Amino acid sequence: MRTFVPSLAACAVAALLLAGCGKHNAAHEHNPNAAASGPISDSGDTGLRPKPGATVAMGDPQHGAAIFSQNCASCHGAQGAGGGIGPRLKAEKSRKNYQQAIAWIKNPQPPMPKLYPAPLSESDVNDVAAYVESL
Repeated sequence: MRTFVPSLAACAVAALLLAGCGKHNAAHEHNPNAAASGPISDSGDTGLRPKPGATVAMGDPQHGAAIFSQNCASCHGAQGAGGGIGPRLKAEKSRKNYQQAIAWIKNPQPPMPKLYPAPLSESDVNDVAAYVESL
């Protein structure tokens, strides 16, 4: 009986070691694309500007309208018509283009709240800018 207990313990340890070796642990696996999937900069403005004449993919103005009504209309009015603390955005001529709208949303001046990078994502910012440009 005395030789049976150490043999049983040795078998149990061996079984645990073998079970642990067979598990796939993704946390320790090297993934060369992992760093590329996260944000490169959280400053909002990279300083990069599109080349003159370059086309920029527009966001989705319908989705932008929904985001605008939740996050912007309380200050800029329904459909950007004004009436709150923020300026009227409908038919705004001082804003030069879509890229400038994106830059303003990402780097607002007080009293406008900073909503990027959270709660608004890069895609959300593009969508809101597309909506504002459609007003």
